[in-house]
Amino acid sequence: MSKAMAIREGHLRSRDERGDYTVSVVGCGWTGLSTACLLAEAGFKVICVDKNRSVVNSIRRGISPLPESGLATLVREEVRRRNLTATSKPEEAIPSSDIIILAVPVTVDQKKRPDYLNVEIACRDVGLNLQRGSLIIVQSALCPGMTEGLIRSALETASGMKAGVDFGLAYSPVRISGGTIEDLRRYPRVLGAIDEDSLRVAREVLCTISREGVVQVRSIKAAEAVRLFESVYRDVNKALSNELSHFCEVAGIDFIEVQRAINMHPRYRLLHPGIVDRRTSTDSYLLIDEAEALGLKVRTVTLSRRVNDRVLMRVFYLVRDALRSCGKTARRSRVLILGISHSPNVKEADESVIRELIEILERKGLTVKVFDPLFSYREVVQMGYPTERTLSGALKNMDCLVITVGHDKFKTLNLKRVRILMRRKAAIVDLSHVMNPEEVEREGFIYRGLGRGVWTR
Repeated sequence: MSKAMAIREGHLRSRDERGDYTVSVVGCGWTGLSTACLLAEAGFKVICVDKNRSVVNSIRRGISPLPESGLATLVREEVRRRNLTATSKPEEAIPSSDIIILAVPVTVDQKKRPDYLNVEIACRDVGLNLQRGSLIIVQSALCPGMTEGLIRSALETASGMKAGVDFGLAYSPVRISGGTIEDLRRYPRVLGAIDEDSLRVAREVLCTISREGVVQVRSIKAAEAVRLFESVYRDVNKALSNELSHFCEVAGIDFIEVQRAINMHPRYRLLHPGIVDRRTSTDSYLLIDEAEALGLKVRTVTLSRRVNDRVLMRVFYLVRDALRSCGKTARRSRVLILGISHSPNVKEADESVIRELIEILERKGLTVKVFDPLFSYREVVQMGYPTERTLSGALKNMDCLVITVGHDKFKTLNLKRVRILMRRKAAIVDLSHVMNPEEVEREGFIYRGLGRGVWTR
């Protein structure tokens, strides 16, 4: 029997006390692995549980499977101290764990409907191996009601135990803005729980890794809504910038210049226009689906999703326009997409978005290759993308370069060398605003960018 639910206020203040408890983190993506490392650093014995054996093997060797310097250091140090290990088998970790962190993401299918299968499987695996007296903290992004509905039901069915009686259950979403482990340290954790005991124990655990402690809400549903609404807020604001930037393209205005002037005022903040990453779009679709189940229409959210989804088609129009200015047609032209990550300098592919962009371009007759310096040639090939081993090889004989992600390495591209490698005349379509338009055109390229209407006339 686990002793987790017997934890009292102040009981986890020292490393020695924390070392008496074992934590399993199920799902070792960005949020899961970061949480695991911080808990290990705090003194807990932590087991990472992930179905991906390459992830497990990497962690066991003390190597972070995710390219973040702070995370890499923590993985190496905590594995060396034997505070952190990993397994692909839940039955090896859950029975000996006092606290289980569930960090398995929800996916969205082709019809934009939430798919909870991976979460259900994880709950079943946890439930089948759960010991009485354990605490489960869910931190996946979920629709309000899912923790006390689907997750609770799956855990109780598999374990034969009751939440709030035989084990504790709490929900605390992870609020990461840039994929850095520092975000987990500095932002307060929102927390809701099924009962007072679960709330007390979860609060004690989370306060060991969050400098700002926790923000308690009265229900798990409220905590789930916090995570979802934060993503929706960003999605709606991104849609506004995408709409205004489209206006600027047609009206011959430089959106970036306007944005810079507006953002100098402390009361206004316009986001950069661009492709919306998978995480944000998934969260919006979760809310839309739940609203429909309740007989409601979240019109602003739905419209924002439609606006942001259309950005990919706008990319094609920018590419086509740039190629026409080069005296070329889209059909049979060659395009190189630079960047497959969901955000700058982060090695996590946003496959659904990039794949959709490639499909749009190929349907229009373009030949497409991709390149991302954060991924090896083998990794890109395994994703099914046409690529080359080097950037020089990828650039060779291309008609158009599309920069989808603002990696630092793209900001220092040698445009003279790029021009030599590409066909003449060539175009650069900058979706991440990492290039200086005047410099690009001075080097002989045709420049296009989201919202850069001054250069599209």
